[in-house]
Amino acid sequence: MPKLIDHESRREEIAAAAWRVIVRDGVAGASVRSVAAEAGLSVGSLRHVFASQSQLLAFAMKLVIDRAGERVRRLPRAPSPLESAEAIAEELLPLDEDRRLEMEVYLALFSASGADPNLQETKQDAWRRVRTTCRIIIDQAVGAEAKDRPERIETEVILLHAVIDGLASHLVWQPTELKPHDARRALVEHLQQMQARLSESSVGTPEVPTQNW
Repeated sequence: MPKLIDHESRREEIAAAAWRVIVRDGVAGASVRSVAAEAGLSVGSLRHVFASQSQLLAFAMKLVIDRAGERVRRLPRAPSPLESAEAIAEELLPLDEDRRLEMEVYLALFSASGADPNLQETKQDAWRRVRTTCRIIIDQAVGAEAKDRPERIETEVILLHAVIDGLASHLVWQPTELKPHDARRALVEHLQQMQARLSESSVGTPEVPTQNW
C-alpha cells in the first residue's frame, strides 16, 4: 500500500509540473523532456510514471476536475439550499489564484485536445462531470420543487453549464474585464433567478404519476 500512495503522489507532482509548463509555455511546450526538467526528474523516471506525453496531459486535465470535486465534497453544510447551490457553483469558477491556475490549464488542454484519443476521452469525461455537477447544483437549489418538469430542468442545466463555462473562460482570458467579485455576483443572481423560475413553473402544475420500469 505505501508504494501505491507514493506512486499516486508522484503522478500528481508531475502533473503539477506540467501545469506550470503549460501556463508558461503553452500545451505545445509541455513535452516529456520539458515537464521532466520542471519536475526535477530524468526523462526515464517520468516515463516510468507516464509512458507518453498523451497520458501525462490527460492526467493533468483529469486532476483539475478531481481537485474541484474534492473541494465540493469538503464544503461545510450551508444554512439554506440556495446557499449550498451557490457554494458548489463557486468551486467551478477560478475565483482565486489556485483555481485560476487550474482553469487556465484546463481550458488550454480542452482546446488542444484535437484528435488525441486520451485527451478526447478525458475531455468528454470532464464535460460530463461538470454537467452532472450542474444538475446537483439545481437539485440543491430547488429540492423537490419542479421535479415534474424535466424539460424545464434540463433547460436550466444547459443554461447553468453555459454560465459557468462562460464566466470561467472570461475570468481566465479577460481578467481585466471581469473581476472575481463581479463573476460571483453574476453567478449568484443567475441561481436566484433560476430558483424563482423553477419555483414558479411548479405552481399549479398537476402531479405526474411515477412510472416504474
